[in-house]
Amino acid sequence: SQSAPDILAFPIAAHSASPFAGARSSEAAMQFTPQQLTGGPRFHHRTRIGNWSEDQELEEIRLKDFLAQKEGGHLRVTAKQRQLEECLRPEQLSASRDGALRFGQKVMLLNQQSKGYLSVNPYDEVTKDYAAIMLTTTTRQEPSVRNVLIIERVDENDGFDDDVVHYGQNVRCVIMPFGERMGGPTYMHSEMVTALAAAKFSRHQEVTALAAPSGETKWQFLYPDVRLRLEMEGEPVPAGSPLAVRHVQTGSFLASDEIPYANIFGSEMEVHCFAYQSLNKTQNLVGEKKGDITGDVPLRRQGLPNVWTVRTATHDGE
Repeated sequence: SQSAPDILAFPIAAHSASPFAGARSSEAAMQFTPQQLTGGPRFHHRTRIGNWSEDQELEEIRLKDFLAQKEGGHLRVTAKQRQLEECLRPEQLSASRDGALRFGQKVMLLNQQSKGYLSVNPYDEVTKDYAAIMLTTTTRQEPSVRNVLIIERVDENDGFDDDVVHYGQNVRCVIMPFGERMGGPTYMHSEMVTALAAAKFSRHQEVTALAAPSGETKWQFLYPDVRLRLEMEGEPVPAGSPLAVRHVQTGSFLASDEIPYANIFGSEMEVHCFAYQSLNKTQNLVGEKKGDITGDVPLRRQGLPNVWTVRTATHDGE
């Protein structure tokens, strides 16, 4: 009697056409079920069909590997959980009692277009001269080590005697180290668009966090209304007020738009540098002819992707 088709065994050596088949017929032949030959479901090793012994050994090896990775914390689930715990550790914001923004304060930057806070991802590395990681905006509102910045002064002899941040003053935005990936502080950085350096999706000017301060890590806080920007230059920056962030070396503006950027924290928004300005006619030549303005006075309104709000413990900007 012939067995059922789903449990047929095929002794390979017994049906070989080789002249040496008779010498190998006494050896144990590898047996496969039709399910194993087609790559479909197979029987459990408790059912003594096919290569049950090899299947049993393979399951034991997989179990040992799983237990070893679990004890060492190398499973993907536990590794991601550890990454989230070290990146979302709570951080305390600085208070601005007098309403002025000062150097050394811990703040957050909120974008008015994406409604997200500027954040760093130490597990999204970028190839630069120094270690660099990506910046995004996240809708997570709780202050944590990945979205809290420290405003640092670039030059002590910049013409201002106090520790208050002024419009048009050169500053650096510093992210303090946390976790096992960051060996030291990183500085918000940008550079001109090249074939190797551009934002991942928009292809605008790339913004990263660089491990070394340089000329490409200098920024300026500007008044958001271009009509009053010239008059407001040099004035103290109020905490919780909207502002524009300009990159000193390239003249472009820090921006974030509703461009999804997927990472280990979920779906966040891309950060880049680009001047989002209104497209209306501003009658520049007429104003220059009358002597009201000069060619270096900006007249186009700044778009919402370029508008940021500095949040402190006492001023959230809402």
